[in-house]
Amino acid sequence: MKALYINGPGDDNLTFGDLPEPSLQEPTDVIVRVRATAMNRLDVFRQQGTHGVAPQSFPYIGGSEYAGEVAEVGPEATQFKVGDRVFGTASYTFAQYARVGRPESGPHQRPPVHMPDGLSYEEAAAIPISFSMAWHMLHCKGNLKSGEDVLVMAAGSGTGTAGIQMAKAAGARVITGSSSDDKLDKARALGADEVLNYQQAPEFSKRVRELTDGQGVGLVFESIGSPVWDQCFASIKKGGRLVICGVTGGHKASIHLGQLWMKEISIFGCINEPENDLEDVVKLIEAGSIKGVIDSVLPLDSTEQAYDRMKERNFFGKVILTVP
Repeated sequence: MKALYINGPGDDNLTFGDLPEPSLQEPTDVIVRVRATAMNRLDVFRQQGTHGVAPQSFPYIGGSEYAGEVAEVGPEATQFKVGDRVFGTASYTFAQYARVGRPESGPHQRPPVHMPDGLSYEEAAAIPISFSMAWHMLHCKGNLKSGEDVLVMAAGSGTGTAGIQMAKAAGARVITGSSSDDKLDKARALGADEVLNYQQAPEFSKRVRELTDGQGVGLVFESIGSPVWDQCFASIKKGGRLVICGVTGGHKASIHLGQLWMKEISIFGCINEPENDLEDVVKLIEAGSIKGVIDSVLPLDSTEQAYDRMKERNFFGKVILTVP
């Protein structure tokens, strides 16, 4: 099969070529013919060997989410048949075929989910990780309630674009932050009520409090880390929550323990979604409340262009790769 893979450590380590096709290993496994897949920051970190996620063996096929059709089913995967249009999360999706099945069968693997009618493969590939993570952050960890103020950081990221839409669908008032005015304009078009450029206004918590009558927000939705941590923490009202799912800007931060205690603030880490989150996301798609946000669509062999776009953070939503 054709695949995009990392062939060793170092910067010049991406190869588009032929690798063996996957095969069924468990009776619940499904082989999916991948039609589209989406890039994530994790793919860049693995390619660079940073953030503690360097591949342990080579060749390593990247990618964590896919959309395609079922090509082969195990004897116990009775809810699927060959030809079904499906999407979801799995290891090694920058290739023509992916093996998915039980949650315990590998990192990021979840049973496939049937695609809603009318959804293109490209839009479907933009949804699984970002929207499942956003659902879990807002509802399972953050206990979001209608009418609350929510601060969504990294407005242009896949998870940020999902968080904006899901918070609005839940009846929240959304304040969102980015370092780019262009991305903030696009965030308004997605439904954000208020926007702030944290590069131009590094003490953005002051603006957050102005927008919330001096109270702060009930929930902070965060994925950047140390560069914005202090200001995010200062933006939380008494009894508020902060949920973080990434540290793309840096790992280390400090906490004012007196404020944590006196303001009764709750902080949650969110690493991945349970397997039923995507089903909840599908309901919102079918209701027309959310949509996948596509920055660009490139063929799988356009490795340099796709990775450079991610490295430069010059994207809004998801960079999609189509598979030959």
